[in-house]
Amino acid sequence: MSLDDTVEVVIPLVKSITSLSFRKLSYSVNQKGNRKQLLKNISGSFRSGCLTAVIGPSGGGKSSLMNALSGFRTQGVQGQILVNNEPVDSQKYRQLVAYTAQDVALLPNITVQETLHYVADLKLPSSVTGIHKTKIVNDIVALLGLQKCTHSQVEVISGGERKRLSIGLELISNPRIMFFDEPTSGLDSVASYQVVSHLKELAKQGRCVVSAIHQPSSELLELFDDIYVLADGRCMYQGTLMEMIPTLAEAGFLCPRYYNPADFALKIASTVESDPDKTSQLMKRMESATSEHLNGTHEEQHDGSNLLNEGKGSSRQYPISQFRQFLILTRRTTLGTLRNLKLTRFRLIGHILFGTVIGSVFYNVGDDGTKVLSNVGCLMLLLMFIVFSNAMTVVLTFPLEMSVFIREHKSNCYSTVAYFGSKIVSDFPLMLFAVTCFQLIAYYLTGQLLNETNRVVMFWGFCALMGWTAELYGMVVGSIFAVDISPFVVPSTVVPMILFSGFFIRYSELLGVFKPFTYVSPFRYGFEGLALVTYGFNRTEIGCEEMFCYYRKSSKVLQLLEIERANYWMDIAGLGGWIFLLHLSLYVSLRCKLRQNK
Repeated sequence: MSLDDTVEVVIPLVKSITSLSFRKLSYSVNQKGNRKQLLKNISGSFRSGCLTAVIGPSGGGKSSLMNALSGFRTQGVQGQILVNNEPVDSQKYRQLVAYTAQDVALLPNITVQETLHYVADLKLPSSVTGIHKTKIVNDIVALLGLQKCTHSQVEVISGGERKRLSIGLELISNPRIMFFDEPTSGLDSVASYQVVSHLKELAKQGRCVVSAIHQPSSELLELFDDIYVLADGRCMYQGTLMEMIPTLAEAGFLCPRYYNPADFALKIASTVESDPDKTSQLMKRMESATSEHLNGTHEEQHDGSNLLNEGKGSSRQYPISQFRQFLILTRRTTLGTLRNLKLTRFRLIGHILFGTVIGSVFYNVGDDGTKVLSNVGCLMLLLMFIVFSNAMTVVLTFPLEMSVFIREHKSNCYSTVAYFGSKIVSDFPLMLFAVTCFQLIAYYLTGQLLNETNRVVMFWGFCALMGWTAELYGMVVGSIFAVDISPFVVPSTVVPMILFSGFFIRYSELLGVFKPFTYVSPFRYGFEGLALVTYGFNRTEIGCEEMFCYYRKSSKVLQLLEIERANYWMDIAGLGGWIFLLHLSLYVSLRCKLRQNK
């Protein structure tokens, strides 16, 4: 049984033959306030069962055409897209279409087989049994020649294997139309031939397979059935590979003997600006021939808009419930975190080691009235380490996961809500465990009160809330900024918050213009809370070996810090408000990222 037959049992086909055509398709973007048109009212059709190459010079519109036809770009796209000569709504179209970009982001710590299995769990209905899913995955592995790296993590496989794996991810849902944006980029000639050969096999199974490719060799070009040549956002040629050279010759472009046809077509396409008259005539002839062909198959209904309807359609967008998506994503994210041994070990060891260092430096200062100021400094240092260690860890890893999220969401794998919930839940236990180890070690070594359990629990609660706040803040920054900018954004925004914590300068000593900032600083609530837990709640006299000790009474410490009127629950509410706002900001940033990539 072939792969196509195996998956067809799960997802019934709309028709046995699926062809794609488009009419007067245009795509424009804003660049520094100017509107630039990347595709200029082009038309064409791609046949089912055929492998089509989209070629053209750099900047000719190949990737733009792939983005527009795949439905991954909708803003600025106008025209008509037909499947089997019929308009379809956008949701149904996305179920028929798969798109593999030039650089596909993959989770590095998951094996090839696990990557395919998780996508199968997300894309296939719950009615499909685990045995059936395993068979589908095994068939894809065999079809794409991934047997040797089945149990290898993605970060160690070769470039060609990554390309084939990215193809396999889209094969899970058995798409009828497949787009590939330069699948051979970065590969040697042997790996390129293997990848394109696999695309040819997919086309032979009845799919409509279209691939943008840059300067294919003669051997590679022979694998393609049809050619679509783009030049300056316009169609210069569409037809079979065998007819391309004769068609160009009729327009006055004679190809030298033994010359690579692809190189010859690219050479002509590159002369659009230098020889506009000759190439313009060729484009007009091709556009006229394409329009006549399309009008003969279906009556034209162009109204100048994007005719992929944005309605929801009758079918569900996702094959499984959001709760099941949440469970699958949580399991996958947790597995990836545990597999990332370097980061996980350093994170845990760092908390334990730094807790020991702080505890050793500030040894037994917690119950010594002569060392109150040192103990207060210790409390602030604890908060600073918790915030920076958890925020910086997340901000360095989250941008990569954002790329995976955008790709999988566009492929209808899961909803934003499911990913948002799984990310929060899966990262929380490791953060909580690391902060707990750090807090307990430092709390014991610095000699804080151990005979009052409720005081220990409240101290731990503030540390956990600050760790939660820091992790969320790192996620928000990582989702908004690139990985090369976000490590600077975190410290440059956290340091001002520390200034208004009440530790470096007391509230009464601040200028009036700065006092409102103390109420929006999470460090104020964290530091104030730890100080209250340490010296408040009717604490008995602080131990002191000297005869005269000004800070023997804990109330004196609270007066020094100007928090004698502070309220424990207000500090809890302050951090809770920050956590709520950061959750909301993270969700909004995820939605904005998806909108930017439309």
